[in-house]
Amino acid sequence: MSTRILKFLAVVLPVSFMLAVVYLRVSLFSPESASEGNFYTFLVVALGATAFSIFIFNVIEHREEEIRQRSLQLEALHEAALALTNELDLQIVLQKVVDLSRELLNAKYGALGVLDEDGERIAHFFTSGISDARSGQIGQPPHGSGLLGVLSPGGQSLIVDNIGEDPRSAGFPTNHPDMLSLLGVPIKSKGEVFGNLYLADKLSEGRVDDSNYLPFDESDRQLLEKFATQAAIAIENAQLYRKTQELAVLKERERFSMDLHDGIMQSVYATGLSLQEAQLGIDGSPEEAVSRIDHAIQDLSQVLRDIRNYILGLRPDRFKEHDLVTGIGEIARELRANTLLNVNFDAPNRDDFPNPEADQVSEMLMITQEALANVRKHSLARNVNIELTQNNGEIVLSIEDDGSGFDLKGEGNPKGNGLPNMRERASNLGAAIRIDSKKSKGTSIRLSVPPVLEKGNRLKEKI
Repeated sequence: MSTRILKFLAVVLPVSFMLAVVYLRVSLFSPESASEGNFYTFLVVALGATAFSIFIFNVIEHREEEIRQRSLQLEALHEAALALTNELDLQIVLQKVVDLSRELLNAKYGALGVLDEDGERIAHFFTSGISDARSGQIGQPPHGSGLLGVLSPGGQSLIVDNIGEDPRSAGFPTNHPDMLSLLGVPIKSKGEVFGNLYLADKLSEGRVDDSNYLPFDESDRQLLEKFATQAAIAIENAQLYRKTQELAVLKERERFSMDLHDGIMQSVYATGLSLQEAQLGIDGSPEEAVSRIDHAIQDLSQVLRDIRNYILGLRPDRFKEHDLVTGIGEIARELRANTLLNVNFDAPNRDDFPNPEADQVSEMLMITQEALANVRKHSLARNVNIELTQNNGEIVLSIEDDGSGFDLKGEGNPKGNGLPNMRERASNLGAAIRIDSKKSKGTSIRLSVPPVLEKGNRLKEKI
């Protein structure tokens, strides 16, 4: 009942009731029975006022309960939307959409069908509430027949109280759990239907499993449609992030190809010509031929070093003649320019900052680049903070990100060469390195380079 109708009834009902009481008082009781008439009139008015108060308060309590439920739903919707924004991997986002939607409406089962390019068939299917073992027994995922395909052509929501009795139902495959009710809404991305979100068997409030299911209603549909809108935004962000990563890879491949062509391939070609000349002159001028061969061997050794640097993602002589502050600033600017990361480098004053030997600067810059490469490739971070400080000659480099993190000794620990390389370089510096990381809480790396680097000083590592 709306507030306008309630206000109208609050005026009309009492006035109408009092007019009816006055009419009955005059009609039923003569002046000689005034005392008796007054008694009954008072009794009727008291009963009517009581009934009216009960009616009004029942309406108010019902409205308050509706407001409370709506507030709880909006809060849950807000929390679900925030949970989606923390992920950028498309596969994880899609699975989270299913899991969060099921929690949002307290449904026993959930599913998300991603449509193909034509928007008519289900290309990928994500489920929630069904174990992996049970999914394996069911077999191939659906392709959009029966009730699952009703949403696809027009992108309209669907509520079914009894799946088995609906004429559009195609039935369940073998080993599929029995389901009674169904709620489906489309997920629209950029004006087109990206996929359909399905929930089945709504549970009683506070229950995680039950055999008595509640029917889905219009409020459930509206709430799920709002969540589908938030899900579409999260999916678009994940798709954009994936495209950005793909473009970054393509850009790196183009750079690698260009550097190979303009640098290494030209060097190899020139060395090949020199060897051909040495071959032609080996009989007439053996000493000159030997000299050319020696020079070619040196050139090929340099080419091998360059190839190794390219494989590791480094440019030959990139940091030559760079001081530490300038070099870190260049790495930070490049990361900021080529990614969506918010890279903040708290750069100290170059004139007041100690400048180590060239080899030491190179090692520290290599550690910086390796750490930031790991952030770029694996962390799914949004923000990276780089800080360079010094205290009585000791240089401290700190790199922190707000990414997914990992378990240093368990699942998710990177298996590549990045961390071992950083530790080895720190060992070469005689420095202490500390790597802290926790899942979903980011990673921090702290490198402390002592003012006097004693030869043979080994890594003091704290993990």
